[in-house]
Amino acid sequence: MAAAKGMLPLSNEELLEVLVALSGDEDEGVREAANATIGTLKPESFIAIAADTKANPDVLGFLCVWPSSPREIVEAVIFNRSTPDKALAHVAGHTKEPSLVEAIALNQQALIRLPDIIEAILANPARTPEAERRCKEVRQEFFEKEFGAQMVAQETRAREEAEKAAQEAASSTFTVSSLEDLIQLGLIEEGVDDSLVTEYEMEFGPFSEIIEEEEQLDIGQILTEVEADVGEMLPERMPIFQRIALMSVKDRVMLAIKGTREARLILVRDPNRIVAGAVLRNPRLTEMEIEHISSIKTVPEEVLRQIGTSRAWTRSYTVIHNLVRNPRTPIAVSLGFLNRILTRDLRGLSTNKNIPDVIRTTSARMFIKRSGA
Repeated sequence: MAAAKGMLPLSNEELLEVLVALSGDEDEGVREAANATIGTLKPESFIAIAADTKANPDVLGFLCVWPSSPREIVEAVIFNRSTPDKALAHVAGHTKEPSLVEAIALNQQALIRLPDIIEAILANPARTPEAERRCKEVRQEFFEKEFGAQMVAQETRAREEAEKAAQEAASSTFTVSSLEDLIQLGLIEEGVDDSLVTEYEMEFGPFSEIIEEEEQLDIGQILTEVEADVGEMLPERMPIFQRIALMSVKDRVMLAIKGTREARLILVRDPNRIVAGAVLRNPRLTEMEIEHISSIKTVPEEVLRQIGTSRAWTRSYTVIHNLVRNPRTPIAVSLGFLNRILTRDLRGLSTNKNIPDVIRTTSARMFIKRSGA
């Protein structure tokens, strides 16, 4: 009860954590006292907690839904990766601030972990067209498409092929004799025009059909990166992915332009810039994938340059922010986007030791100029 009344010698952060815990106490008197004490707190004194990834998740959830929380605290909590998904779902469904709805929609991992957030955003009249687009795209890509009957059948067929491949000599080379070979492996999107491959080869080819040992992919390393990025474990697909590693440049280019999302995630990391760049020619490539690719630190520099020079893709703030934070993005490209970076993000860039010095120092000067700090 003494703690609930704020009578203990605690710091603001400690007091808030205690009060949040006691607001759910079994004793009604303790709950009432804790809630009364919470009502006397000054919300602006908790801005540091809101942005702290090590903060107690229950406290972050409370700050997210606390009616007294100012917009800057709610926004900081939304961008805090430790914030509970259920709290984000509550805000997504109840806030009247379009910018907050859009900020939650940017958290793709949260949307995938808790689809209720998608439904909350789509049901909120305050949603922006951009937030609606992102939610529908995530729902289609990760729930309707991948778990639909067609995808299940495709995965079943792919596993059967994987079992057969595992029984064959792992070191044998693999040459694509027809599109059906790759369709059966679940790696090709049907209906993609062959002329796209032909045009690309006319521009950068001809491509070799000989499989050179030094051009083979380190598929183990690439799959480790893919699994870390998307949070999916793919061991049962390893025999199929090993076939990609044994393809010629010509076959990998074809797969990059006509391949599924799974194939694109792998080949965009191909050390051969021609192969990786071919992924950007894939007509099924989504804006969400571009946002993800722009953040990958192992893609060839040329891929990031192409993304950075595309007006269509750089309309997305997430894309330009990712490019500026990516140490492999050409410096000239990153410098061109700094004027469009939000002040709060400039501050983060000014202390980011993973990006080039010129980007970090320029960000610091721009932050000081804008904020007067």
